[in-house]
Amino acid sequence: LDLGCGYGENALMMSQAMPGKNIYALDIDKLALSRVRTAKDKLGIKNLTIHEGKIDTIPADSFDLIYSVDVFEHIHENEMPFSDAYKKLKKGGYLLVKIPNKVQRTFFDEKYFAEHNVWVEHEHPGQVYFLKDLEARFWKEGFKVVYAEQTDGMLARIAWEIAYFSKKAGSIFQLLTLPLCKLLVNLDFLLHPKGSNHGNAITVIGQKI
Repeated sequence: LDLGCGYGENALMMSQAMPGKNIYALDIDKLALSRVRTAKDKLGIKNLTIHEGKIDTIPADSFDLIYSVDVFEHIHENEMPFSDAYKKLKKGGYLLVKIPNKVQRTFFDEKYFAEHNVWVEHEHPGQVYFLKDLEARFWKEGFKVVYAEQTDGMLARIAWEIAYFSKKAGSIFQLLTLPLCKLLVNLDFLLHPKGSNHGNAITVIGQKI
């Protein structure tokens, strides 16, 4: 289950990578889901089910894996769906949550991101955890933590900043800088396959026991 699938990039890739598995894409954004449906039809994907609503409204349960990438930070801490995810997992199933670290390290001067930071203050009420705090939340919700790392190191941050500036410059610049951004992200992963002590994201995987 892709919990908060947005435009469905991850759900679509998972469906293609694992044609023998049933993949679910869930979101509350009607427009985003309409684009997921369009992509699903164009790609001829048969093993993807799309559901509009919150996780407690989806009829399916006993999931092997529920993953949520850059979603929980948009939710107030006391409304984060850890408990509902736990209920929807089969015993031994996994929940993966990736969110931005509470504090972000920048490469270029912080002043260049003042507009973005205003947006973050409004749109990220749940960006409240350091890694140890997110781990503690998993344990509190009944999960056994099997993976916890800071991810998205400085090279990935530089890629993000280049993408941020190029978006302001226009779509041509975005296309021109895209290969460089992808290269930097891949290099970041190759250099820090087990995470980075200074990563701007935190990723935790918990197992239902």
